[in-house]
Amino acid sequence: MSEKVTSREYKVLLKKELFIGSEQELLESAKNFWHAFSQAINNLVIEVNGDLKQIADQRIIRFYDTGDHIIYKNNYILRERLDVNNNEREVTLKFRNRDRYIAQDRNMNRGEAKFEEDIKTPFEVLYSFSDTQIISQENKLKQIQDATQLYPDLLDKVSLLKADEKIRTIGLVIREIVIKGAKFQIKNQPRLDSKCALIIWYDSNDDPKKPVAVEFSFKYGDENEVYSRKLAQRAYDVFHILQEILTYWVDLDSDTKTA
Repeated sequence: MSEKVTSREYKVLLKKELFIGSEQELLESAKNFWHAFSQAINNLVIEVNGDLKQIADQRIIRFYDTGDHIIYKNNYILRERLDVNNNEREVTLKFRNRDRYIAQDRNMNRGEAKFEEDIKTPFEVLYSFSDTQIISQENKLKQIQDATQLYPDLLDKVSLLKADEKIRTIGLVIREIVIKGAKFQIKNQPRLDSKCALIIWYDSNDDPKKPVAVEFSFKYGDENEVYSRKLAQRAYDVFHILQEILTYWVDLDSDTKTA
């Protein structure tokens, strides 16, 4: 069965040095970026609303893998997010591939499943199938079998995995801040808005005012995958503006990626 792309998300890395500072300074930088961005796209989109002024999420993020990164090498990401405000813990298994039909052939429907299109600079398309579940603090992620109890499909799709193989945190433990509150309209009838977010990552063991990555994203979606040419063209033009006009803000050289 063909999965429908219910969300298209465009992602651009920004220059992290422009967002150094306290929480208040971070919000001021977000405000300045949104002003520049909204002015640049004002004649391309139907309407611009709101501002990037609301800290919507604050989370601790961990990525898990085997010692030889076999999960990642097979195009999977195993990610844990802990909400610092309510201690809610969620785990996501995401598969990404450039080929839509490879990406959609997953059987991970244990929690909230999504089939999405991620678009990164300059115009790199990845299709992602993800499944997110809320888990308790008692759930441990120490062996492959801990992950496959949540996602049985993982063992089937990655044949080299062994149930008793150990997994551990890979890379940095990330403190994430997500700023929301802004959107722009890209379709009239019916109305469709593209929601915007600024995602800031910090090394949780390092300077709390100095981000390791800053990403701006905008996304829109339709449950029936009805995306007209005009709608897609507007989004494409906005993405182009980010890379070609807002060069003061956008970092096109960094190889850092959020997920």
